[in-house]
Amino acid sequence: MVIIGLETTRFGIGIGRVNTNIYYGSFIFVLIAISGMLIVFILNHKERDDKTRRFSDLKLIITFCAFFYGLAFSFAIYHTIAYNFESLNLYLLTFIGIFWFLTLYYGRDWKYKGVLRNIIISISFSFGLIYGASLNYTPIPAIIYLYFGAVFSLQISKDLINDCKHIDRDDKERLNSITSIIGEEKAQKLSFILDILVILFLIIPMFPGFPNIFVQSLYIYVILAAIIFVGIAAFLSFRMNNERKFYRIVKIFLRCAMFLAFTAYILANF
Repeated sequence: MVIIGLETTRFGIGIGRVNTNIYYGSFIFVLIAISGMLIVFILNHKERDDKTRRFSDLKLIITFCAFFYGLAFSFAIYHTIAYNFESLNLYLLTFIGIFWFLTLYYGRDWKYKGVLRNIIISISFSFGLIYGASLNYTPIPAIIYLYFGAVFSLQISKDLINDCKHIDRDDKERLNSITSIIGEEKAQKLSFILDILVILFLIIPMFPGFPNIFVQSLYIYVILAAIIFVGIAAFLSFRMNNERKFYRIVKIFLRCAMFLAFTAYILANF
């Protein structure tokens, strides 16, 4: 994700700075993603009879989460000062840190924590696009927000379909997934809406002369295939109701679309 964000905004930037940003940015993003996944683990943590041990386990996990985030922020400060960068990347990491803290402080006992869980997974996955771009270019160009919107929405849509597939398990284990909260049929419709947004985010950069798209033809060829996969998944999500036999097919289509979207993002700048 970081490399795609950096490569998309590398034009006019020295190769030395881009390479430095790849090394530092990728490492920092990995640490942020790890801290995010630890928060998801905490949100999935179930009650135990041994309250003392439960508190001890959670405290240890929270400590590791804070450690990985603090390490990432420390490297980001050094990276920014040592190479005289603008501080946009630090503001972005600060925003993530505040969100992580509020989730840990308020989210564990929130009845809609399944919503937070899906959002954090998607942010931990797609945030690298924006973070990578912030190291090269200020302000962040529109193409990065479109990339981010497509990846973020696609990940949420895939998670919704996965929750629909395992709704009985989630209800039994009281995981409070989005599907458990809003119902299976509404979750399918929400997945459909997100798929439509993904298609929109992927289509806009296809317009001739769109900024930061260097190889327009390669992007169009690959992204059209991705749009077809997302379109089929959206159609099935809209029509299948509670026919769970289609969930696996929809997930496969969405995964293929995500792979093709990443390929198009890379090919667009080479």
